[in-house]
Amino acid sequence: MKRSFALLVPVLLLSLAACSSTSQSGNTGSTTSAGASGPTGWAAENRSLSADRNTFVAQVSERHAIPRSHIEQLLATATVDDRVIRLMTPKGSGGRVTRAWQSYRNRFVEPIRLRKGTAFWDANRQTLNRAEKTYGVPAAIVAAIIGVETVYGEQTGSFRVLDTLYTLGFNHPEPNRPEKGQMFRNQLAALLDLDYRDKVDANSATGSFAGAIGLPQFMPVSIEHYAVDGDNDGHIDLRSSTQDAILSVANYLSKHGWRADTPVFAPVILPAGAASLVDGGLEPSMSWSQLQSRGATLRAGSTGGNWQNGKEIGVIDLRDEVRASHEYRTATRNFFAITKYNRSYFYAASVADLAYGLASRQRSSGHQVTMPY
Repeated sequence: MKRSFALLVPVLLLSLAACSSTSQSGNTGSTTSAGASGPTGWAAENRSLSADRNTFVAQVSERHAIPRSHIEQLLATATVDDRVIRLMTPKGSGGRVTRAWQSYRNRFVEPIRLRKGTAFWDANRQTLNRAEKTYGVPAAIVAAIIGVETVYGEQTGSFRVLDTLYTLGFNHPEPNRPEKGQMFRNQLAALLDLDYRDKVDANSATGSFAGAIGLPQFMPVSIEHYAVDGDNDGHIDLRSSTQDAILSVANYLSKHGWRADTPVFAPVILPAGAASLVDGGLEPSMSWSQLQSRGATLRAGSTGGNWQNGKEIGVIDLRDEVRASHEYRTATRNFFAITKYNRSYFYAASVADLAYGLASRQRSSGHQVTMPY
């Protein structure tokens, strides 16, 4: 019997959440086996799939070993959702979104998420601790991601995922960005595969206007490659199993380069002219010795860390165009691991700051927890 996944509304339009996706097995459970071979992560999301529907059916059938009749039967029920097109159409002058760091941060590092995040942590302490022990990802980071994504499962959607991915795969509102339609066609292919293998019921699954699933907002490709059966019940349910959701988030970050015992931000005082140190990439690009040579110093009382070895850091600019301000931080490899969940500096920094707030509350209650930075 196929399982129906209720999907959750993504909180942002800037980029897709957790949205690619191999995974780690062990005493925490196993990952999904659908789509067992081939590329993973963004490489899997951006493989070539034709925008011609008949060719697409043939390609997906060959890639995933799914009968064409099964694919055609599902696609025959898919419709173009004008609401999805409207919501995914870029806003702002010329389609450009104004960058406003403080406004963005205030949407997520706020009293409701701090209160609900504390309750979530208290209710799921054992699982969060298990995730941290297994994958090296602090409980605070996992809790913060689930909070930013769905306010701990409270923001659910009503979009039929099959329609959403079909719409964005074949009728994306940015025709001048063909790579976006390509990515959604790969997500649609993964959904069709998950349906065929009784992992997700594509006929009834509903949720976000970008196709993201469950408390952690995993896209179908991520479910195939990163989702974990955290409660060891034989299936993965990212909507109602907090154990599955928590272990899946930790596994995702681990697979994207998270390093235990490393802060998200290095305790560094940057020199004047820090703007010249920013390269805007999604990978660490500098070594500590390089940053020191430009005038950076450790904060008083800091002893440094493993981020000082090799090219493990990068300077980021949290720009606020509304307030004409810049906030520069020294990001470690772990910051850039969060950007693989959502490719936005604002997103990753908000997750880290919410995690800091949640961890501080836990410490004030007498719990020994890992601070994110």
